[in-house]
Amino acid sequence: MRKSSRKPFHFLKDGIIAALILVMGTLIAAKLDGMNQERFAGRFSAVDGDTLAYDGKRLRLIGIDAPEMSQNCMSNGAEWPCGARAKDYLKMLLQTGAVECSGNDRDRYKRLLVRCSIGDKDIAGEMVSGGFAVTTEYFLFSSEQALAQARRAGIWAGTFENPRDWRREHKAADMDVPLAGVISLVRHVLGW
Repeated sequence: MRKSSRKPFHFLKDGIIAALILVMGTLIAAKLDGMNQERFAGRFSAVDGDTLAYDGKRLRLIGIDAPEMSQNCMSNGAEWPCGARAKDYLKMLLQTGAVECSGNDRDRYKRLLVRCSIGDKDIAGEMVSGGFAVTTEYFLFSSEQALAQARRAGIWAGTFENPRDWRREHKAADMDVPLAGVISLVRHVLGW
């Protein structure tokens, strides 16, 4: 009877090598995909709490969902215009420094999905930590959302309806928040 010349360790080693090749391929694809991004810098205006306007184009902040313009929230038994305040907060953020945005994915309405920053601050993250938007993906901005909840900032000061649910209930155009593609997600996590 012949024994196999391959030891069990070789199968483990081959599996590890295959996994590393797969990870490296994904990282290379993410980096190459990032090279195709549209980039914007300059003066932006707030359309609502998660949409910017730049040179006639509408840009959607990726990873967050802010209350709709006509949406109200409750705090201390009183309604307040949280949708309008989310827009005001974004407008205020846009005035704090030089804004840079980049992205290459589009939502179903052909809006470019972007990550925007002012220096080292991610604008979407600032919207979430300020309590004027919720994260749409578990691991993006989850710490910022936990901080806003703990501080009872913005919409977390009382009760509110999730913007997606509010749109459905009020029969507004379904603006389902798009999820980034896998490659865009990898780029976001790695900061590319």
